[in-house]
Amino acid sequence: MTYTTERTRRQIIESFMRVLQTKRFSSITIQDICDEALIHRTTFYRYYEDKYSLLRDFIYHLSEELIRLNENSNSDTFKVLVDYIEDNFVLFENTLLGTDGHILFKSMVNIASNILLEHSKTKNDPISDKINQSKYPEVMCELYATSIMTILQNWISKEYHYQKEELFEIFNQVVFG
Repeated sequence: MTYTTERTRRQIIESFMRVLQTKRFSSITIQDICDEALIHRTTFYRYYEDKYSLLRDFIYHLSEELIRLNENSNSDTFKVLVDYIEDNFVLFENTLLGTDGHILFKSMVNIASNILLEHSKTKNDPISDKINQSKYPEVMCELYATSIMTILQNWISKEYHYQKEELFEIFNQVVFG
């Protein structure tokens, strides 16, 4: 991939993220993204088929970011994820809670599941131990990841009125309780 191609893709993704700070994914148009990126629609379509293909690229970018943060952190995976969501709350609110929220939800489950599985291969903590002792570690990771994302989705939608620290307590109680 050339420098110009990579720069333009990054510009489109960053613009998409800025638009997500103001609108739900279901309401975003290609023109909204192009206006924010200061590009013509033909440039957008040179890189993406539609906003869903951009969302897939965004999710890939998001997974790389979360994996990098998790690798560079001394915190557990759940804390890294909660901190990241808190720092980008509106973005997640506008993607997880809209009519297309299931797309990001499933992708976030996959990301979290993969992070948990990789984490369990090198770490010695209670959740890694449970994963490693399981006959079905991939299923355990997906179970934990689905639970984590459901809790976070309810927190983002304000169905749960807990502080961030209470989420950690809930998670520890559910996982280790």
